[in-house]
Amino acid sequence: MARKGSLEAERQAIAKERQALEAREAKLRESEQVAMAELLRKSALGKAPFERVEAFFAALGKLGLEEAERRLRAS
Repeated sequence: MARKGSLEAERQAIAKERQALEAREAKLRESEQVAMAELLRKSALGKAPFERVEAFFAALGKLGLEEAERRLRAS
């Protein structure tokens, strides 16, 4: 019986660690979003008119990120 209790305690400890890890990952994703927004603001896109930025992202969506990166590296 003691083993059954210790297994349940271990399950609970793992669940608690998993929840803490998920919270850390959510915080990291939020920090990455803030950093990306800051990079965008500081870039040429951040200084461009909205319509051009919108068109740029539409074109990027059609090309796909990998193809756009390949073409930019080639230029």
